[in-house]
Amino acid sequence: MSKSNQPIILYDNQIFDIQRFGGISRYFCEIIRRLNIKNDIAVRYSINYYLTTYHIGRHRIPLPRFIFKRYRKECQGKNKELSKILLNKNHNYLFHPTYYDPYFLEYIGNNPYVITVHDMIHEKFSSCFSDADEVINQKKEVITHANRIIAISENTKKDIIELLHINPNKIDVIYHSTSMKAFTGRPNPKIPSNFLLFIGDRAPYKNFNRFIRAFSILSKEDKELNLVCTGMPFSKSEKEFIDQLGVTDKIIQVKATDKLLCELYSRAKLFIFPSLYEGFGIPILEAYACHCPVALSNASCFPEIAGDAGIYFDPYSEKSIIESIREVIYDENKRSSLIQAGNERLKLFSWEKAARLTERTYLKVITNE
Repeated sequence: MSKSNQPIILYDNQIFDIQRFGGISRYFCEIIRRLNIKNDIAVRYSINYYLTTYHIGRHRIPLPRFIFKRYRKECQGKNKELSKILLNKNHNYLFHPTYYDPYFLEYIGNNPYVITVHDMIHEKFSSCFSDADEVINQKKEVITHANRIIAISENTKKDIIELLHINPNKIDVIYHSTSMKAFTGRPNPKIPSNFLLFIGDRAPYKNFNRFIRAFSILSKEDKELNLVCTGMPFSKSEKEFIDQLGVTDKIIQVKATDKLLCELYSRAKLFIFPSLYEGFGIPILEAYACHCPVALSNASCFPEIAGDAGIYFDPYSEKSIIESIREVIYDENKRSSLIQAGNERLKLFSWEKAARLTERTYLKVITNE
């Protein structure tokens, strides 16, 4: 098929209205900016970091953040309106919704669509989410009607097949990557010199509380050991829990930009990833890129992504978590070998490769392969 006859790849506004920062919106921007296929994205107003950093979206009108925040609902309404207009207007496209709201089924007609499934976390840990039932139902509708499905790991593909009974031949596994580079700037004086690193939110499946109990034991043995956490500020209940464990003065919580995150990985003694479940785990690759050793759960997709470039623990055992951390942070040879293994493992993952494989998925749908 000639490029002139090729359908345009159309993306909607969903995830860019939900996230200012976040793995899913980052993923779409990393792929879109590398595509060799003509594409369009239905976003008029957004303060999404990756859209603005990479200057993606020909419809996008830059707005000061304070104006967007004040008129958020109106801006998001305009974005959804644009999505519907483009879905109705262009009769030769392949649609790739950026999240699971099935609204588009009313407008798409006979045009095909591809959906990326990032995880099956709502299905496996429904008690962690107040909107679990709604998301589960939306995902089921969107996934089962898709012409083709992208899963971000073999583990996620397995979950899709088991939970939704999807034909495995409809699912392509395409791994994520990272664009992060090792930190080379002047150290931030507010960051301690001897610390472990925890990244992201602290939903129950992230296993933060069990990890903190393990850290509290380690910090009593090693008075110089600290913990840096990124993400939202601690809630009142989290502060009380940390205080009860006697480690309030050992834990620093920061809201990290990409630049600070890069520094944290580069300076940490060890990055800890104790989740009970993830769809992929981009922080693993971010740590590798910044020459940071990784200790992580022997669960979910982690062994698939990290291979031999990490030290594994039982996420349900505080003792196992403690022993794994001890094994690395007090042994420079072990740290060095894990860092080297991470450098090698990272070579398997590339956004360029992900973009080419995504194009191949699109072409399978376009040509009815």
